[in-house]
Amino acid sequence: MATFAWNETYSVHVSQFDAQHKKLFEIINSLADAMRVGKGEDVIRDVVGKLAVYTRTHFLQEEVAMQKTGYPGLDAHHEQHSKLMADVEKYKADLDEGRKPNTIGVLNFLQKWLVEHIQKSDKAYSDHLNAHGVR
Repeated sequence: MATFAWNETYSVHVSQFDAQHKKLFEIINSLADAMRVGKGEDVIRDVVGKLAVYTRTHFLQEEVAMQKTGYPGLDAHHEQHSKLMADVEKYKADLDEGRKPNTIGVLNFLQKWLVEHIQKSDKAYSDHLNAHGVR
């Protein structure tokens, strides 16, 4: 059962990005599911690795769409993406160096970031992209 589920209130009205956001929810929920049965530490390396790869691809695709349509908030959006990538890479480096992360802290951070980013930053590009034929 999902810890926090994607629903229509998260829609940015761009089908490709909604699908990718759903996948991000799924990746993060896999950590919550594992934690629920005491296996958080067993899966966190895999979850953080998947997140590092998937967010990089997702962020690039969002930014390409913004660039192609002349979205005025591209630079600020890119900065937010870069900050999250740096945080995820830090978690990954800590795991690679044998440091045990606070799985609850990681989960809370990821959930909060994803929800806030979609609700504020990503929704801000919806009308612009839609007006330029990106749906």
